[in-house]
Amino acid sequence: MKKKTKIMIAAAAGAAVLLGGLWFFLNRASAGENAVYVQKISQLTASPAALSRFSGVVEAQKSLDIKKDGAREVSEIYVSEGQTVAENTPLFRYDVRDAENQIATASLDIEGLNNQIAVYYGDNSTEAQLAVAGLQLEIRQKEADIARYQQEINQAEVRSSIAGVVKAVNANGGYDQSGAELPLISITETGEFRVRGKVSEQLIGTVSAGMSVIVRSRVDEKKTWPGQISVVETEPAQNNQNGYYYGGGEQSTSYPFYVSMENTEGLMLGQHVLIEPDYGQGTAKEGIWLYSDFIAFDDNGDPFVWASKNGKLEKRKIETGAVDPDTGEIEITAGLSTDDSIAWPDETLTEGMRVTEALQ
Repeated sequence: MKKKTKIMIAAAAGAAVLLGGLWFFLNRASAGENAVYVQKISQLTASPAALSRFSGVVEAQKSLDIKKDGAREVSEIYVSEGQTVAENTPLFRYDVRDAENQIATASLDIEGLNNQIAVYYGDNSTEAQLAVAGLQLEIRQKEADIARYQQEINQAEVRSSIAGVVKAVNANGGYDQSGAELPLISITETGEFRVRGKVSEQLIGTVSAGMSVIVRSRVDEKKTWPGQISVVETEPAQNNQNGYYYGGGEQSTSYPFYVSMENTEGLMLGQHVLIEPDYGQGTAKEGIWLYSDFIAFDDNGDPFVWASKNGKLEKRKIETGAVDPDTGEIEITAGLSTDDSIAWPDETLTEGMRVTEALQ
């Protein structure tokens, strides 16, 4: 397992234990001294990714809109609608005839100015020196004009900065329904869809470009698509009216991030999905695995858990197996089933205490 993935899993495990302890403590405090909250094993052994699920929506890949420089004329367009282009493919070229003429004219002007300066050669009068200084200033201005027109010529050919498909070529200009000027050429990045997610300001440190994620259907959680975070924006989202973090909570500043996928079969444009870091939950362990903090030990060093039985708390002996050092989980080989409920262990628990099933 890669080191980065191990760190992510360990962090998720630690967060689960911390949240679990805090959750049991708060629930118990709210119910009084004689009530102990318990939670089903099936809920406690849920994937750590459930701790960090983010809402997302399927959208088209990034688009590149290239608008024409209003002060320049286009001499030739090299691409057509529907054409596939690679990065750095020439798209169109501006007409450079005016720039070339301007350079030729400025060059002749400089030649004439130099001839005028030659007339004053050898004349050391103040008037001659002032005249030469004025002519030299004009030459420098003409040279600056030539450099500017030469830059126009050098940058006459416009190339694509992305690989994609040409979606539109508006050679005759025009305006869209909102009155905005149409781009000369529009290109959509290669790849049918991407997913745009949102992460809160508090959790932005948990996502990063290059992180492997799982995109999961909201309707059928068994439907998943592997992906990778391509970009995490550093500017907050403009519209913060929708949900930010799966599981609800107080609204706060959110930041967009984008997930790219090689396979988007079954996804629809505008579909709402869930995004979760890939902790390897696609290859879940068989059997029951509990975080070690849920397991206590008696005076003989034998493991047990505080379990619910007929509405009362009991000290349930268990048998343990393998240990996962990456997640801090221990395999429970006997003594528990996924239908059992257990409490967060602490020194105040005693057998016979009343238990209450936690609400989710």
